[in-house]
Amino acid sequence: MTAFDTAPEPDDRPARVGTALVPYRPRPSRMARAFRWWLGVSALVLLACVVFIGSGLYNLDLAPVHIVINGDDVTHGVTVTGMGDDVQALLGVGALMLGLLLLLLVPVLLLLVMASVAIALVIGVGVPLIAVAAVLVAVTSPFWMIGLVVWLVARRRHSPSLPASARMAA
Repeated sequence: MTAFDTAPEPDDRPARVGTALVPYRPRPSRMARAFRWWLGVSALVLLACVVFIGSGLYNLDLAPVHIVINGDDVTHGVTVTGMGDDVQALLGVGALMLGLLLLLLVPVLLLLVMASVAIALVIGVGVPLIAVAAVLVAVTSPFWMIGLVVWLVARRRHSPSLPASARMAA
């Protein structure tokens, strides 16, 4: 910077945070974003299932039925129909969340199974086909060489369109 310059050159200015260079990071594809959302929703539904079913089982009021073996109450008051309305609603919501989780996870599991089968087919069929092609190329290479020599000898040569005097360097 000289005495005549009032401001620094544009390249000399420190970069602001908004204009700082960052390494190239490609944007994820639409399928990748959809899969991330699918996975996030599945995780939230799984967490909701655990919370609802866990709190429903924790809050069960298990009073009327008692199973006694040799004078010992082994059930501590387990009942099937003695739940209150709030506990039944809580368990119902937990069951619905479990159903939603299954609706989300079954397609993902089917997709993973189909992808693994496709990869196995590509590896199981594609690799041997490539090996067979390589062996065929190696076995038939003398014929390829003879064909190349015949083609080089028999190919049509273009006659020059300009006379020799016009092509000579000055």
